[in-house]
Amino acid sequence: MINRVFVDSDVILDVALARKPFVEASRMLLSLLEDGRAVGFISSNSIANIYYILRKAGGDHDARKFLLSILKYLTVISTDHNSISNALKSAFTDFEDGIQYFTAVSNQCSCIVTRNVEDYKKSELNVYSPIELLSGYE
Repeated sequence: MINRVFVDSDVILDVALARKPFVEASRMLLSLLEDGRAVGFISSNSIANIYYILRKAGGDHDARKFLLSILKYLTVISTDHNSISNALKSAFTDFEDGIQYFTAVSNQCSCIVTRNVEDYKKSELNVYSPIELLSGYE
């Protein structure tokens, strides 16, 4: 059983923006975390990026309301100096994915859940899509 799940921002945005065909699996994943069947984590960097996108899409009030609702069951973890430095030196082609990865590693997350599994080819952590992670909890 996977306990400490790092949630990538694309999963959160799929729910917040009801992006089809991804919204349902991402919503089910967040329900799993909300029910306490696993512990969910998200980076401080992701929160800032998600807020920016949601504010552009629907305004400040709705962005803040949504983020406050998910913070009831997702713990924000810091992106620190070492995570940034390691991401800059890493083989990750997408710098933000490198930041996410090293933030998850430094906070002892057991896996990363993302819709873009291919972006984490360099990961030594297990990386799952929402559907793949959910299948381990059925």
